[in-house]
Amino acid sequence: MRALVTGITGFVGGHLAEHLLASGDLVVGLSNAGRWPESLAHLAPQVRIERCDLAAVAQDEMTDLIARKRPEAVYHLAAQANPQASVADPKGTWALNLGGTLTLLEAVKASGLRPRVVLVGSGVCYGNPAPEHMPVSESCPLRPNNPYSASKGAADLLGIQHYLAHGTDAVMARPFNHAGPRQSSTYVLGALARQVAEVEAGIRPRVEVGNLDVVRDFTDVRDVVRAYRLLATAEGVSGEVYNLGSGRGTRLADALETLRGLAGVPIDVFVDPARVRPVDQPLLVADASKLRLATGWEPRFSIESTLADMLDDWRRAVRSPVA
Repeated sequence: MRALVTGITGFVGGHLAEHLLASGDLVVGLSNAGRWPESLAHLAPQVRIERCDLAAVAQDEMTDLIARKRPEAVYHLAAQANPQASVADPKGTWALNLGGTLTLLEAVKASGLRPRVVLVGSGVCYGNPAPEHMPVSESCPLRPNNPYSASKGAADLLGIQHYLAHGTDAVMARPFNHAGPRQSSTYVLGALARQVAEVEAGIRPRVEVGNLDVVRDFTDVRDVVRAYRLLATAEGVSGEVYNLGSGRGTRLADALETLRGLAGVPIDVFVDPARVRPVDQPLLVADASKLRLATGWEPRFSIESTLADMLDDWRRAVRSPVA
């Protein structure tokens, strides 16, 4: 299968590229950076990257790119994906997350091709669901509370509209929290794993945390990208939305205890009041039964194995002179 991946040089994009190559697909990537980061340099011989800023690219240029690459599957990962950053730059977030999605879908339509388009949204578009909506199914009302989640919910609606109006073969994936090796420390499990590795290495004296009572549904990124490819192989229904999550809630306190148990030295923990955000959603767990029924997908990695792999990855990073 010929696959085109937007945002391929990001955390999820790198894992998706590895999975697609292992599945025998031909892969080309689009990236605003236009080059592989050092952690993904091993992909350079097999995957060509074209530089493309989806928030700024001309419509005819994007149409020409789709027509030249002739993808059978398009995975749309490119996004401003940090909720806190979206609050600081709402216009830029909307321009990429919604405007970039519109540019891509219009290019697919104008190209005359009909690839399966997997639009990657986010479970945070449900906001803070009421208890009767937990675990969260696709029928839960959307109540986004920041520009990131609002723009992702809007992009899902755009995908549905494009399918209904133009017959675009689009499916919408709504992943909940995911984590795994190579995840940045700007995300909570990456931050915890990095700090534990730094305490082990003598770089810092303790782990500093915020609210550890938050419960989230964490899925290993390697399971997430498997689900994306299953949706791309026509096992999902055009115009439909699919939640993606393990269905298991994990307290951040328990995740930290797992990491402390894996550490080779005692790990002291300090709760930093500056890191405690009172607006944190206390509980968010996915109902992914629709995805399971459509594709047969099941997660293969437990949260414990994910955390162990993340800690090993950060141990390597903190020993590296470029870390």
